[in-house]
Amino acid sequence: MPNPLILIPALMQATRLPGKPLADILGEPMIVNVWRRAIAAHIDDVVVATDVEKIFAVIKQQVAGRS
Repeated sequence: MPNPLILIPALMQATRLPGKPLADILGEPMIVNVWRRAIAAHIDDVVVATDVEKIFAVIKQQVAGRS
């Protein structure tokens, strides 16, 4: 079986909760919480798919902090 990939789509088009991926949950953006839980699952690679610069920057900062 090939290695699985966890793909997290992070878009800003939510109409019921605008800005949902960046919504604050206990002091951190929701996308960070989702990304950390995906990493903690120890399945394989985790990718956040986005076209939003702010989401990219938040995840990039988290990745840099893990190094």
